[in-house]
Amino acid sequence: MNRIPHRPAAAALSLMVCALSSAFAHAAAADAVATAATTVAAAATDSALSPVVVTATRTDKTLDQLPPSVTSTDRADMDQHFIRDFTDLGDRAEPGISITRQPRYGATNINIRGLEGNRILMLVDGIRLPDTFSFSGRDTFIGQDMVDFGSLAAIDIVRGPGSTLYGSSALGGIVGLRTLDPTDLLKGGKKFAGKIDADYDSADNSFGARGTVAGEAAPGTVWLAQVGGRKGHEMDNKGETGGTGVNRTEPDPQDSKTENFLGKLQHYFDGGHKLGVTGEYRHTSTDSDMPSDITSAIKSSRAEDTQSRKRVSLEYDYTAPDNARWFDSASARAWWQQLDSDQHRYQVRTTAADYQRDGQYQEDMYGVNGQLVKNIDGAVSQQLVFGGEWWRSKTTEFAAGKPATSTINVRTVPITTASQWGVFAQDEIGLGRGFTVTPGLRYDSYKQNPEIDAVLAAQIAAGAGIAPKDQSDSKWSPKLLLSYQAAEHVTLFGQYAQGFRAPTVVEVNGQFTNAAVGYTLVANPGLKPETSSGVEFGARFGTDDLGGSATVYDNRYHNFIEQVTLKQGDSGWIAGYPAGVFQNVNISKARISGTEVAGHWVFLPQWHSNAALAYTVGRNETDDEWLDSVAPFKAVFNVGYAREQWGVDGTVTTASAKKHVSANTLYQAPGYGVIDFTGWYVLAKDLRLSAGVFNLFDHKYWDSQTRQTSAGGPGTLLQASNPALDRYTEPGRSFRVSANYLF
Repeated sequence: MNRIPHRPAAAALSLMVCALSSAFAHAAAADAVATAATTVAAAATDSALSPVVVTATRTDKTLDQLPPSVTSTDRADMDQHFIRDFTDLGDRAEPGISITRQPRYGATNINIRGLEGNRILMLVDGIRLPDTFSFSGRDTFIGQDMVDFGSLAAIDIVRGPGSTLYGSSALGGIVGLRTLDPTDLLKGGKKFAGKIDADYDSADNSFGARGTVAGEAAPGTVWLAQVGGRKGHEMDNKGETGGTGVNRTEPDPQDSKTENFLGKLQHYFDGGHKLGVTGEYRHTSTDSDMPSDITSAIKSSRAEDTQSRKRVSLEYDYTAPDNARWFDSASARAWWQQLDSDQHRYQVRTTAADYQRDGQYQEDMYGVNGQLVKNIDGAVSQQLVFGGEWWRSKTTEFAAGKPATSTINVRTVPITTASQWGVFAQDEIGLGRGFTVTPGLRYDSYKQNPEIDAVLAAQIAAGAGIAPKDQSDSKWSPKLLLSYQAAEHVTLFGQYAQGFRAPTVVEVNGQFTNAAVGYTLVANPGLKPETSSGVEFGARFGTDDLGGSATVYDNRYHNFIEQVTLKQGDSGWIAGYPAGVFQNVNISKARISGTEVAGHWVFLPQWHSNAALAYTVGRNETDDEWLDSVAPFKAVFNVGYAREQWGVDGTVTTASAKKHVSANTLYQAPGYGVIDFTGWYVLAKDLRLSAGVFNLFDHKYWDSQTRQTSAGGPGTLLQASNPALDRYTEPGRSFRVSANYLF
C-alpha cells in the first residue's frame, strides 16, 4: 500500500530558530537588562492577578467589558472541576458547549449553538487548527480534539458569528485555546518553578501525569517545558450485553495512549518588545478490538488509529512604554504545523482472510498574521485595531486497503493546496455617558488548487475518478457592537455580526466512483461559502458577590452545503450511474435562536454558588425540518464551600429530552439529571489533593449528540431502531482523584 510521505519544514523552522538566536544575541546589551527583567516580573504579576480574554476582540479585555456571549475558563477552574476535555467543559462549566462522541474515534466535533465541525473556528495561541475531515464509508475521521487540556492556561469561548476578526470557519463561534506561558509559573519573583500533576479516572480506567518547569535563563529571558501523557481504556457505559455482533451493548475493548510536549522560549527586550518561539507536539494512539462488528461474514475486527500534530511558531509582541508612540501595541505570528493521521481497520472475512481499510491523511499548514493597536484619548475615545492574516495548507489523502479493487487504493480527494488571506479593521469608539460603539469589517479571499498526481491520473484513466477543478471566492464580513453602561454594575449590549465558511477540499473535489454498483460523487467548484448573520442582545450585571449575565440571539444561515442526489437534467448529472449521481451543493437556509443565562452568588462567607443554562431551537427552513445538530435545553448548577485549606463542591447537570428531530426514525434521547461531588485538601504547602464522584446515583442516560458506529467515518445520529442503544449510554458512577504539586 502507498504511504503518505512526510515532508519536514526544515527551512521554515531553521529560519525561526536563527531569527530568535539573533535576537537573543542582540539583547545582550547591558542597558536593556534591568528593563527586561522588570518587564518579566510585571508579566508574571499580571498573569496571576488580571485574567483577561484575548480571543473576542484580539485585545486584552476583562469579561465585564465583553458581551455575555463571551466566556472563559481558566486553569484554576479546570483543576477544581476536573475538566480534562471538552465533554467535561460542557458538563461542568459551559452548558451551551457539547462535543459529539463516537465509540471508535472518541470525542470528535465541538458544537456551539447548534453548529459543529468546520463551522466552529478552533485556535491555539491565536493560530488556527487544521480542519476536520471525513468521508462517508471510509476509515478516515479527523475531529477537533487536537490539544491537550493539561497544557492550557485558559479556554475562551466566543458564541455566534466571528468572521470579522478571524475569517473563514467562524460561522457559529470560536474556541480560543491559550497554552501556559513561563510567567504563569514564575510568580513572586521566582527564577525557577515547576508543577507536577497526576490523576486517575475510573470512567475509562485511565491514568495521566505531566511535569511542567519554567525558569529565567538570563535577565529578561524565560523558558517553559512540559511533558505529559495519558494511558487508558474504553469509556464505560451502562450496557450489560456482551458477546459479538450488533446486539452487543458493552463497550468494545480499547487501549489508548496520549503523549504531549510543550516548549517555550521568550525574551523581553528594552522598550516593550517581546520575542518568543513555541514548540508543541501531541500524539494519540488507540487500539480497538471490535467484537460488535462480527457477523456471519466478518470473523474478527480490530483497528489501530494514530494521530499526531506538530506546531512551531515564532511570536512577536510589543507594548508601548508611553503614549507618545505611533502604536500602543503590536503583535505578529509566523507558524507551521502538521497533522498526520493513520486510521487502520483489520478484519478477517469469509471472502478475504486479510481485509484491510487504511485511511491516511496529512495536512501541512503555514502562515503569518499580525495586528496593530492604537488608543486615542479625548471626549470621544477610540481603540483602533487593524491587521491581516495569510495561510496556506496542503492536504494529502489516500484510501488504502486489501484486497485491491477499483474502489480502494485511491484518492477520494486530490492532493490540494488551499490558501486564504484577509485584512480587518475594528474601531471601539467611546461616545461618553457610558455609550460605546464598535464597528468592524474584514475582507477574505480564498482559493483551492488541486493537482493530478500519478495515483489520481490512474483513477481517471480507469474511469474511477474525474479531473478536479480549481475553486476561489471572496467574502466581506461586517460587525457592529453597541454597549451602554446603564449603571455602575450594569452593562447592556447589542450586536450584529456576520460569519462565513469556505467550502472544504472534500466538498469541492471529493470524488468516489463505484462503476460496478453504479454510483458516483462529482466535484462542484461552483460552491459558494456558507454565510451567517446574527443579532443578539444581552447584559452583564452585578458584582463579584452577586451578579450574572443574560443573552438572547437569532442567527440566520445561508448557502449551507449538503450532499444531494442529482436528477437527469440537473447541472452536473452524468449518465451511466443508475444507483445515483451525488454532489455537494448549496441548498439550505437555517435559523437558530435561543437564550443563555448565567449567575453567581456568594450567599454566606466561604459559600459560593453558580448557575448557567442554555436553550436553543433550530430549523432547516429549506426543508421545514428541525436541525438535528441542535442540542436540547441544558443547565448546570453548583454550590460549594471553601476555606484556605480545603473545599467541597456539589454540581447538578440536567438536560431535557431531545424532542426536536428531523425524522421520527432518529432516537429521541430522554432527559436526565446527574449529580457530582468534588473536594480538595491542601495536605502540605503547595501540595493539593482532589477527589470526586461523578454521576453519584449511577443514572442511565444518553448524550443526544452521540454518534453511532459506522463502517467508516464519523457515523450518524442514533437511530431509534438501533438494537444496541445502551451501547451509547454515558458512564455510570465513576471516581477521579488527582494530586497537584507546585515548587
